[in-house]
Amino acid sequence: MKLIKLLPVMAIASVCVAGQVHAAQDPLMMPEQPAAPLTAEQQEISLAVPSEEVKTVVSEFAAFQLGMSNALIQDDNRVMSGQQRYTNNVLYYMNVRRSWYITSHRYKKDSYARVALDRLYLDYKEFFTNNTTVSEMNQAEYERQILAILEKNTENMNNDELRFYMNEMVIYSLKEAMRDGNNRVKRIR
Repeated sequence: MKLIKLLPVMAIASVCVAGQVHAAQDPLMMPEQPAAPLTAEQQEISLAVPSEEVKTVVSEFAAFQLGMSNALIQDDNRVMSGQQRYTNNVLYYMNVRRSWYITSHRYKKDSYARVALDRLYLDYKEFFTNNTTVSEMNQAEYERQILAILEKNTENMNNDELRFYMNEMVIYSLKEAMRDGNNRVKRIR
């Protein structure tokens, strides 16, 4: 009689252990492995990066930047143009989204996902630090460079979840920067 009562408990325990073993193999939690270029078949079935929505939002942001006044704004002992303020806001919101992914998924410092998200953020940080303004003459090149950073960071990535997160980081940061006229966002260093 005791064996009959013990069998369901043992079955549940074995399912839990087997589930945890499988969960521990999440490739985004593991250290980054050398990536091989995607095969033609993998490229066919992988999530598109940059997605059409990313391309649309990048174009909207470049047009939005063109509409911003380059009048100088005094803010907390620093002077910046309207376009500089919005590129600063892009970096702020990109960092917010990156941090949210890292915290909510509990990625360790050496996990594949965290390293990839950090690398993407640092590439955009370098770009937006060096390219704070847009003119009508360089608008197409500005858009192309924003998209090229995303393409470069995902060219050998076959994990669609991470590809999605990277698309979303760009979309979120550009949309929020355009919505937020807050000139009190602290400058990213």
